[in-house]
Amino acid sequence: MPLILLLFLTYAGGLWLGFSRSLWPVLVAALYLLFRALSRRAAAHALGAGALALGWLVARDADRDDRACRRRVLAEGIAIVRLTEPLRRDGKAAGWMEQGCRLRVRLSARGSEAPTGATLRVEGTFRRAGGGVATRGARVTVVAGPSFTDRWRDRVGNLITSQFGDDAPLVRALVLAEQYDLSAELRSTYADAGIIHMVSVSGLHVSIVAGGLLGILAACGLSTRRGEVIALLILGSYIVFIASPPPAVRSAAMLALTTGARWVQRPTSPWAIWAVGSGISLVEPRLVMDLGWQLSVSGMAGLIASGELSRGLFSTWSGWKKPIAESVVATSIATLVSAPIVAWTFGRISIAAVVTNLLAGPLFNVAQPLLFATVILGWFGPVAAFLSDAARGALALIDLVAQLGTHIPLGVVPVALTAFTALSLAACAAAVIVACLGRARTGVAVALGVLALAAWRPLLPRGSGRLEVHMIDVGQGDAIAVRTPRGRWLLIDAGGSWKTGDAGQSIVGPYLRRFGGRVVHLVLSHPHADHVGGAASLINQVPVDTVWDSAFPGTSPAYRAVLDSALAAGASWQRALPGRVVTLDDVVVRVLAPDSSWVRGQDNPNEASVVVMLEYGAARFLFTGDAEHGAEAAVVARFGDQLSADVLKAGHHGSQTSSTPAFLDVVSPTLALVSVGADNDYGHPSPSVLQTLNERGVDVLRTDDDGTIVVSSDGVEIAATTQDSTWHYSAKRSGPSPGGQRPSRRR
Repeated sequence: MPLILLLFLTYAGGLWLGFSRSLWPVLVAALYLLFRALSRRAAAHALGAGALALGWLVARDADRDDRACRRRVLAEGIAIVRLTEPLRRDGKAAGWMEQGCRLRVRLSARGSEAPTGATLRVEGTFRRAGGGVATRGARVTVVAGPSFTDRWRDRVGNLITSQFGDDAPLVRALVLAEQYDLSAELRSTYADAGIIHMVSVSGLHVSIVAGGLLGILAACGLSTRRGEVIALLILGSYIVFIASPPPAVRSAAMLALTTGARWVQRPTSPWAIWAVGSGISLVEPRLVMDLGWQLSVSGMAGLIASGELSRGLFSTWSGWKKPIAESVVATSIATLVSAPIVAWTFGRISIAAVVTNLLAGPLFNVAQPLLFATVILGWFGPVAAFLSDAARGALALIDLVAQLGTHIPLGVVPVALTAFTALSLAACAAAVIVACLGRARTGVAVALGVLALAAWRPLLPRGSGRLEVHMIDVGQGDAIAVRTPRGRWLLIDAGGSWKTGDAGQSIVGPYLRRFGGRVVHLVLSHPHADHVGGAASLINQVPVDTVWDSAFPGTSPAYRAVLDSALAAGASWQRALPGRVVTLDDVVVRVLAPDSSWVRGQDNPNEASVVVMLEYGAARFLFTGDAEHGAEAAVVARFGDQLSADVLKAGHHGSQTSSTPAFLDVVSPTLALVSVGADNDYGHPSPSVLQTLNERGVDVLRTDDDGTIVVSSDGVEIAATTQDSTWHYSAKRSGPSPGGQRPSRRR
């Protein structure tokens, strides 16, 4: 095992450990066993441990800087942002913060415009958004214009737009590595077909560019050595021109190292070259968490391993069969090695990739040179028109391959991994590489053992022993999953739907499957699409025993689809009426509203929302759907002080139509949860509602700021966890917090 490979793996693992802040015992153990198995030298062990510790320290230091930067921006409301995509008339853009940290910023500033690469002073009310921050209705001032390179890249982008029209977003992705204009539909189709990696500038594109340059320079009469030097210089300039995407940097570095090794006539392990090429990008340590970098590195590892395997399997083959067989093996191994990352991120694995890559690869080899030629000769009208038409034909064939790939039976396998199974599959991928490198017996045995463990683990009881309320971030909609101490689910709504899919299919279903367990009861609060749009596809993915419904006479397609799916799946339908009480693993579920007479008198589905109270020990949780003023007043009149709860799901996404002062005074929550989409068009949550909650000392967590929120309880203590913080409370009926102080926020 090359020492440089050991150092790269342990340093990258240390970075991942420091940034992820989870699963560290498993990672440390896996890395230790890796270099213990592959190297018996004590010095190598010490160096590996040192690289692991160094990576962890570097990541923790960068993470602290990012957190401090975010706290400062949230407090001051000012950020200096360098745009990575243009700020157009619709007012939406993204960029990186230029204040001594590396935070992603999404901003909305209608009526303003600025090109990619411009540096802006952004003023507004910021909120957390994933690992970065976002602001809406910001005031922007251009601090500095784009650089020379940014301006020329913008000119080339405008030229591509004029030449390719509707195909321009895909062409800009292939030529300039600009993916922000790619439609969600195209991304989904190419991901299902297993060729989404071909849309980013990475190893395939770098090899095409390098091969084309070498051919042109050879035709000009240059020697091989001079041609390679000039080609590498041009290739490096091109990568700098397109803003140095990490996959392209990794590919170019590996090409340069391989060429240099050949010049000095010194054989070098491809794994050492892979380690150095991949490690160069880690000058920016945060890249270890970048999906593009992870897929590029893992995919290349699979290709190197497949090359070793193919040399053993097909050494005696000749003719057209050999390259086809090698391509199938390469695609299969690369898909297996990158599968844990793809499955964890996208909730699916494309089996069709084995076929589609075989067909699409040659088409990209044709399309890419045509695209470059069109751009370079773009100012020569007739020639550029001919080349662009030819390139469009190749792109159309690629799109046809993608469409065919999505229709291959079982071509896309939906998966939902827990952290344990994701790590298990990562270990399996490593074992596959070991098997390809000649240690077939060991690699296959480890791979089969890990797969057996990953398959066996979901059969174990999965409950945490605590009540858990998961407010899943589904954008503008509701999906609240209540997990009992023994791992069973009560689900209140399933998110909305959109043109190309729904939350049940892409978010809620995979989320529940990662934990395991049946959905005993699915509560449809009311028939609006942002609450029930994902329910039909969810029922097709996850076992559901019973569907509760207010029986408001809704006729929307989404609501009818839910009822049809429930009937087809054999789930029973029950009307949610006040007085219904169900106990699930010591969790008491009480339906408080609406009654039949109230529903008959309503023409607004929101006012017919199902209102549910959960009790677990002394802790109480109140869920109100989209109930508005009238429904809130009705439940207050009927139940009075019995509505007192520790945690309130704010009605109607925090709209001013709900959460009236009188209602809040009776409920008297300690914590309010708001399920709301970032930058939604409704202005949710209402500033007046937030002010009313603040005046009553109620803490507020919201999915647009905090992502998915998990509130858990042992019946006495309550913990609310977001992506980077935890709040601790005591249930009101168990007495005040220690010392009589307000609950404290702890990370």
